[in-house]
Amino acid sequence: MLRFKLDNRVLTLALESAGGGSPYRNEAYDHWHALLAGLVAEARGPQAADYLAHALLAAVRSDLVEHLRDWPEARWHAGLDALVGSVLGDDGKTV
Repeated sequence: MLRFKLDNRVLTLALESAGGGSPYRNEAYDHWHALLAGLVAEARGPQAADYLAHALLAAVRSDLVEHLRDWPEARWHAGLDALVGSVLGDDGKTV
């Protein structure tokens, strides 16, 4: 998802705004959230899976990608790997 958003910043900004100005009001967001919530629940249990899925998706929101557009790709991956590892409890494994 990050790769696509880095490569298509303008398009993804428009797509995320398609649901009434909020990235949370469209079917694509619902799809990705449900998928991530399921994966997080498998890894950590269901207690916080719903929230953590929202937090992971927030880490690759198009407006954030646009804001940090000048970051080197390695910096993006290091940050995202650390976040995902923290959420999934992977103790530093990369994604």
